[in-house]
Amino acid sequence: MAIKYSYPSVTYPSFPNGGNSTFSGARCVFLLNAVPVAFAGGVSVEESIDYEPVDVLSLLEVAEFVPVAYRCSLSAQMFRVVGASIKGQRWMPTLSEILTADDLSASLQDVVTRNTIALFTGVKTSTTSYDVSARGIVQQNVQFVAIKVTDESER
Repeated sequence: MAIKYSYPSVTYPSFPNGGNSTFSGARCVFLLNAVPVAFAGGVSVEESIDYEPVDVLSLLEVAEFVPVAYRCSLSAQMFRVVGASIKGQRWMPTLSEILTADDLSASLQDVVTRNTIALFTGVKTSTTSYDVSARGIVQQNVQFVAIKVTDESER
């Protein structure tokens, strides 16, 4: 005996601009302190919530998970331009400025709609690294920590 399945009909939301609203790297601009990073090759974003389990006597399973921390970070891959270092741009403090450096702001914007897709506040540069090879373009990997990230639905 064959079982018949009845699937509900699916309706997809209509998008403005005739369906041309999918965000892509070609539409993205990365800004630090409201200045476009002209030679950014990519940006990765991470947002996480840490939960601690509540274990109680007489239960094998966890009773609940309690949120205990919120964290966000981002990393950017930037082409290294001679004469335009990240320290020279004031995006990473020099050794003598680490304790007194101001926070940065960072954002990802859609150049088509001019919407801010992600806005980072309380941004600090945590690490930077790059490799130089004989026949390669030098990309600098820069890691940032941030207090908070908000997307366009949260404004």
